[in-house]
Amino acid sequence: MRNGLSDESSLKKDSIHFTDIPNHNEELIDLATEETVIHMQHAIETGRLIRDKINVPMKYPLSKVVIVDANE
Repeated sequence: MRNGLSDESSLKKDSIHFTDIPNHNEELIDLATEETVIHMQHAIETGRLIRDKINVPMKYPLSKVVIVDANE
């Protein structure tokens, strides 16, 4: 990753592990998007649990999935 940075860049370190994590901007956080992602993650986790319960490996695609949730 560091090969794309100029030698003058403050981000260019001997290893990416020495690069600081930038500060975040609270104003850029979209709570609606975070809520949607949380719902999506729950649906994925539930699907994986059901696949495990009925012994259907992840490598086999499902022909249909129906998710019922109170939140449209």
